[in-house]
Amino acid sequence: MILKPDFKFITFEKDGTIFKFLETGDIFEILSNEIMINMFNGTEKEGSLNNIYLRLYKKDLVKAIPLLGVKSNSKIFYDENSILFEGVEEDLNYKIRFTLLNKNIWFYEIDVYGNDYEFDILYCQDISIANKKACITNELYTSQYIDHKILESENGYVVCSRQNQDQNGKFPYVEHGCLNSKIISYSTDQMQFFSQEYKLTDVPFLLDKNLSKENYQFELSYVAMQTEKMKLNKHKNVVFYGLFKENYDTSIKNLKYFHEVRNYFEELRNVKNNFKELNRVKIKNEFGTSLSSEKFSKSEIDEIYKLKKFEEYKEGELLSFFTENHSHVVLQEKELLCERPHGNIIINGIYKDRLSTEIISSTNYMFGVFNAQIVLGNISLNKMISVNRGLLNVLKNTGQRIYIKIDEKFRLLTLAGIYEMGLNFSKWYYKIKDDILIIKTYTLFDSPKIFLEVESQNNIKYEFIITNQLVMGENEFENSCNVSSSGDSIKIEPQLNSFFKNTYPNIFYELSLSNCKFDLSDDRVFFEDNVSRNKTLMTLKIYSTKDFKLSISGSFENEVNKSITSFDEEREKFNNFYFDLVNGFKIESENLKYDLDKLNEIIYFYAHNALIHFASPHGLEQSGGAAWGTRDVCQGAIEFFMATNNYKIVREIILKVFSHQFKETGEWPQWFMFDKYNMQQDDSHGDIIFWPIKVISEYVLVTGDKSIFNEKCCYRSFPNCEITSDETIFEHIKRAIDSIKGRFIKETYLISYEGGDWDDTLQPINDLLKQRLVSTWTMALAYEAIKKLYEVIDVKELKNELEHIFHGIKKDFLNFAIKNNVISGFIYLDENESIEYIIHPLDFKTGINYRLLPLTRSIISEMVDLNQAEINEKLIEEHLTFSDGVRLMSNTPKYNGGISKIFKRAERASNVGREISLQYVHAHIRFIEAMCKLSKAEKVWDALFKINPIKIDESVKNASYRQSNCYFSSSDGDFKTRYDFQENFLKLKKGSVNVKSGWRIYSSGPGIYINQIITNVLGIREMGDRIIFDPIIPKSFNDLKLRYKILNKDVKIIYKLNGGTRTEKIILNGEEIETINEENIYRNNFKSISKSILKDKLKNKENIIEIIMI
Repeated sequence: MILKPDFKFITFEKDGTIFKFLETGDIFEILSNEIMINMFNGTEKEGSLNNIYLRLYKKDLVKAIPLLGVKSNSKIFYDENSILFEGVEEDLNYKIRFTLLNKNIWFYEIDVYGNDYEFDILYCQDISIANKKACITNELYTSQYIDHKILESENGYVVCSRQNQDQNGKFPYVEHGCLNSKIISYSTDQMQFFSQEYKLTDVPFLLDKNLSKENYQFELSYVAMQTEKMKLNKHKNVVFYGLFKENYDTSIKNLKYFHEVRNYFEELRNVKNNFKELNRVKIKNEFGTSLSSEKFSKSEIDEIYKLKKFEEYKEGELLSFFTENHSHVVLQEKELLCERPHGNIIINGIYKDRLSTEIISSTNYMFGVFNAQIVLGNISLNKMISVNRGLLNVLKNTGQRIYIKIDEKFRLLTLAGIYEMGLNFSKWYYKIKDDILIIKTYTLFDSPKIFLEVESQNNIKYEFIITNQLVMGENEFENSCNVSSSGDSIKIEPQLNSFFKNTYPNIFYELSLSNCKFDLSDDRVFFEDNVSRNKTLMTLKIYSTKDFKLSISGSFENEVNKSITSFDEEREKFNNFYFDLVNGFKIESENLKYDLDKLNEIIYFYAHNALIHFASPHGLEQSGGAAWGTRDVCQGAIEFFMATNNYKIVREIILKVFSHQFKETGEWPQWFMFDKYNMQQDDSHGDIIFWPIKVISEYVLVTGDKSIFNEKCCYRSFPNCEITSDETIFEHIKRAIDSIKGRFIKETYLISYEGGDWDDTLQPINDLLKQRLVSTWTMALAYEAIKKLYEVIDVKELKNELEHIFHGIKKDFLNFAIKNNVISGFIYLDENESIEYIIHPLDFKTGINYRLLPLTRSIISEMVDLNQAEINEKLIEEHLTFSDGVRLMSNTPKYNGGISKIFKRAERASNVGREISLQYVHAHIRFIEAMCKLSKAEKVWDALFKINPIKIDESVKNASYRQSNCYFSSSDGDFKTRYDFQENFLKLKKGSVNVKSGWRIYSSGPGIYINQIITNVLGIREMGDRIIFDPIIPKSFNDLKLRYKILNKDVKIIYKLNGGTRTEKIILNGEEIETINEENIYRNNFKSISKSILKDKLKNKENIIEIIMI
C-alpha cells in the first residue's frame, strides 16, 4: 500500500500569502510565497504551537482555556474569508474570528460574553520568517537570526521580529500586537513560555503565570503576549493582529505600520461571512494525558547501578553519574535543569581500513523519543523516520514514540526517571505504579540494524501503540512511501521516481516484531471517526504482552541481516571496538587518579562523537549534515585516525577529498556529499584549498607513503559537479598550487580572503572585501601547508616553486600582518596599497583589538620566532583567556539590529551562541596545540579540563548544568540578547556570568581533542621511520603512566619527570635505548626512537617504557 500525507486544508490566500488550517482548526503553516512565517507544522493529532488562551482568575487560581484547534472545545465554522471558533466554558461564551485581510495583515477578533469574571488573554505564535526549506532544515539556526524588538504603542507592547539572514536578498519581518486592549507583558522564546519543566508536566510553565516581560533571543522563537486583566460585564472585544512584510531592510527602531494596521482594521467591518460548520475532529477518549516516570529513590538507583563514578549532585540530590562500563546515566532531576535535552546518537560499527557505506544511524532523547532520524547512509536525504524538532518535547508526532495502556487509557511515555547512554545504546527506566518499564534502543556492530526492546520488570502485561513518523526522503509531510507487510515483518520503500529512489533504486527499510501480536495502521487509531489524516504516521498496535522486541534494518540491496544477537553481546562488541580503536588508552596516577579518569572516560565518548562526525555527519542540534566539510574532515576525522595509527582509512579519506576538487579552478568545495548523491557547494572560503594540501603532506611525512602521489582520481566540473577523467594526485596538487598563486594580491604573497576563513561568522559582506581583505590566520595555515608539501615533494621544479612561495608568504606575513608586535586579525589592502589593520589595537572600526586564531596558528605553523610567540602567548593570557577558556576575540562584534557593515553572521546573529559566543571549543583546542609547541604544560592541562564535560563545574566554576558525556561546540555566555552581551562582555572574564553548553556532537573538535592528548600532550606520534616521544606534562605529575599500543604492542609508559621538562633518556624493558634528538624552534629538543629498533625490542606481552626527564 502507498502511505502519503492526506491533510485536508481550509485555505485562505491573498496575493501569495496563504494560511493553511487543518480540519481541527489548527494552523498547519503560514506561507508568503517561499517564506514560512510560522516555525512548526501543526498536525490534527496534537495541534499547532500557536494558540489563544482565555485565562480566568478565581481567587488564587488561574484557569487557562485554549480556544483554538484540537486542544480546545471549540466548534469551528468557516467560509471563503474567515474561520470562526465558538464555544462555551463554564458560563462564558466566546467567539474568535480569524481573517486574512490582505497579503500583509491578519486579525484575530475575540468576543467574550458573560458576567462577573476577571480574565486576561494570552496570544501565542511560533515564528520563523525564513525560507521554508531553511526553516525545516534547522529551526534552531533559523531562530538564532531573528531579531525581536519590543516597542510600545497606545495599546501597550508590540513584538516586532526581523529575519536577519537574507532570504534571497530580502529580510522578512513580522509584527504582533493588539488594537483595543493593553498588552502588559510578553515573552519571545519557547524556553520561557514552556520551560524545561514542560518535559515533565506537559503544561507550559507560564500558562498560569505572568509572562516574563523579557526578550530572550534563544533558539525557539515564540511570541507570547498578555493583555491586562479585564472585568467581564456582558461583553468584551479584543483584537490581535499580525503584520508581515517581505523585506525590512533596516534595523527595527519604531512602529512603521501600526496606523496602517488600524486603518485596515476598519475594512474588516466590511467582510461579510456566510459560515458553515466544520465536522469536529475528536481524539478518542481512550487516549489520556502523557506519562512521565516517577522519581527513583537512591536505594532504587543503587539497586540498578552498583558502581558509580563522577557522581554529580545539587544540594545533596544525585543528578547523574558514569558507570564502569562506558555509559553515562542521567536522572530526571538533572534533565529538568538543562535547556538542551539529554540525547544520544548511535550507529553501527565502521571499518578501520576503508570507508564504510552501510551506516545506519538513530538519534534518541530522554523525554521519550526512542528513535528519531533513523537513516541508512545519507543523514539528510535517506531518512526513514523524522527528526526530533525543538528542545522541549512540545511536538510529539516526531520520531518513534510509545503509548502504554494503563487504567484503560493509552498514555504517551515522555520523560524517563533514568536515562542511560552508551556507545551503541540508550536505555530508559520508567517507574509507573507497581512496575518499572525498561526500554532499550541499540545498534548491531556488524550490520545496519537497530533494536528496540521493551520489558516489564515485574512481568506485567500491557498494550502498546508505537508511532513512527515516516519520511522516506528529506522531510516529513513531503513524500509518499510504499509499505507492505508479511507475517511479523513490514517493508518500507521510497516512492517511485523520487530523488531518493532514483539515487538508491533498491534501498528499503524493514521492521520486524517478535514476542507479540500487532496491527499495522496509521493515525486513524487516534480519531473518533477512524479516518486517517496523516497516513505517514505509521502506527503499530501491540496486543497485551510483558515484553516485545522490534528490529529496524536498512539495506541498499534486497536483503537484511537475520542474525540473532543480544543487547549485552552487542554492547561488549562496541566497547571492545572502541578500546582497540584508541589503542587501549588509559592514563594513570596515584595522586591524580580522579582527574585523569575524566580523560580516560571522555576519550571513549569523544571517539564515539568523532565517528559520528565522520561516518554519519550530524548532531543533536544540527540534524542536517550528511556532507563532509572539506576543512572539517581534513581536521577531525584525519587527525583522529592519524593519532590512533589507522593510516589505511586516512589514505581513503584523502583520495575521496581529492576526487571532489574542481577541475576549472583547482579549488575544493566548502562541502561535498561523499555518497551517491553528486552534490557539493560551488564555492568555498579562502582557507579551504590549503587543507587537502596540508593533510596529504602530513600523511606522507608520517607514513612515508609517497605512492599516494601516483594514485589517480577524478575531478568535479561546473556547473553540475560532473565527474571528469582521472589524473594523478600529483597533477591535482599542481592545479591547486596554480590556483593559490592566482590568489596573491597584486605583487605580494598576501592571500585574498574570498568567502571567509575558519570563523564562519566573519564572512565578508561584499566582493571588495573578498578580494582585498586578508586573513592572517589563513596566511599562517598556507605557510604551514606549503612548507610541509615542500618537505615531501621530490620533483625539483615544483619543490623549488614551493620553497619560493612559503618563504614569500612568511616574509609578507612578518612585513604586513604584524604592527607594534601585535598580529592583526585581518589586513585590508586598499587601492593605493596602504594597509588598514582590522581587529588590532589600531582598529577603530570594529573596536576589537585581538583575534585568537592568528596568534595560535602562527605558533603551530612555526611561522613566528620565539620572541613573537611569547608575545602572542602573553596577549592571549591578558586579553583572550576567560574563566571557561580562550575566546576568539577580545570583544564582541558590534550588533545593531542585524545590519552588517563588514561581516555577515557576526553582525546579524541575534543569539549569543556558537561562534558568536566567542568561546568556540575547536579554537580552544588549537590553543592547547600552540601551548604544547611552547611547552606550557600547566596551561595545556588546565585547558584540557575546561572543555571536558565530565564534572565541568570543577574546572569552570560558572558552568551551567549540561550533558556530561558529549562534546559541546561552544561555551555560551548566559546573555539574553546581543546588547546584553556587548554591555556585560567582560563579566565573562571575571566568571560572574554563567556559561552554557552550545550545540553538541557534530564537530571536528572531538577528533582534534584526542589528537592533542595523544600526539602533543603525551607526546607519542609516528614520523616516518621513527616514533617520537615529546611529552608536555607539568612537573608535579611525577608518577604519570600511560597504557597504550605502539606498533601494535602493549606498552606502559612511565613518565619520570624529576622536576624537569627535557627528555634525557628512554629506557625500554630495563634497557636504555638508542634515541635520536629532534628539534623544536621554541624550546628544548625531544627524543625519538627508530621503528626498526622498537620492532626488534618490543615484546608480545606488556612492555615498560620509562621516559627520564631532567
